Amino acid sequence: MNTCPQFTQNNLLSFVPSTRYQGSKRKILPWIYKNLKGLEFQTVLDGFGGTGSVSYLFKLMGKKVTYNDVLKSNYQTGVALIRNSNVVLDASDLEFLLKVNGFEYPSFIQDTFKDIYYLDHENEWLDTVVFNIQKLSEKYGGKLLRTKQALAYHVLFQACLCKRPFNLFHRKNLYLRTAKVKRSFHNKGTWDRGFEELFLRFHKETTGRIFSNGCRNKAICKDVIKMKENDFDLVYLDPPYAKSDNGTGKDYFRLYHFVEGLIDYHNWERKIDWETINRRLKKKKTEWDNNSIEHSFDTVFRKFKDSIIIISYGSPGTPSIKRIKELLGQYKSDIRVKKKEYKYSLKNNNGKRLYEVLIIAQ
Repeated sequence: MNTCPQFTQNNLLSFVPSTRYQGSKRKILPWIYKNLKGLEFQTVLDGFGGTGSVSYLFKLMGKKVTYNDVLKSNYQTGVALIRNSNVVLDASDLEFLLKVNGFEYPSFIQDTFKDIYYLDHENEWLDTVVFNIQKLSEKYGGKLLRTKQALAYHVLFQACLCKRPFNLFHRKNLYLRTAKVKRSFHNKGTWDRGFEELFLRFHKETTGRIFSNGCRNKAICKDVIKMKENDFDLVYLDPPYAKSDNGTGKDYFRLYHFVEGLIDYHNWERKIDWETINRRLKKKKTEWDNNSIEHSFDTVFRKFKDSIIIISYGSPGTPSIKRIKELLGQYKSDIRVKKKEYKYSLKNNNGKRLYEVLIIAQ
């Protein structure tokens, strides 16, 4: 079992698993660490855990971490990287996962997603591996089974993202991979790599990132507004940003519906909105979606008013930083704002300067 790595602000990223998930805070973790390392806290909730990068930072810092995300696919990453302290996929697991075993394999992905996201032979590979992940139940049981499956899903998701234009599933655009055109970017090299090669690459990376920090860390899959537990020293919130005034946040369920489907493979068919050209899942709204953004912010601030509250946000955004401070001011007297100019690779700024913001409320 690996022990908690000793890191510095300068070498921090060398310890953190890579990801191509939109909005990931991985690249700015050193900046986040710089602004949070002086705070006194031991227990922490990452309320919108996403890729787990910030939760992983807290785990590296020796904190007792509760990772939470409403998406079941992200929850698997929370189990694999945050809750897990010593379980890895061994050589026999890899052999079982990556070969055609003596099962009668379904062809759901091949039949449903032909010419949408992946090539025919890639869809066949996905049908095989996802079915094998389910069949790990013939080798393991209980918590060990859930952790092994979570590791396999996490690795598979990273491979799936790599082979997608923009690393998303928001539209039917396989043609961007297959078009015979001159390209000014290097993604095609990754697109052309086999799924198995990418799976093994991410497996190797993930295996080297499993460690114990001496705490019993947790991973949960809930709507943060409905969470009953609220006794944390610090609560970190990286909520979806609103698209417009009084609008709802970015729809990660829509952007990553395909990997959500992989989690529930046997029920996938009945959950698809068949009127969509790219076979999206029917959306189940959370309380965060049902309320206005401001109402949702206020509800969460009130719930965790006894904790240090950290908001990761983008500026400009809706609601504004000023408005968020006003909402926080109902519960907190010490509110500080840290800014860093930063542009996510896919974000169109229309000439405006964009900032990553940390709002620290004590």
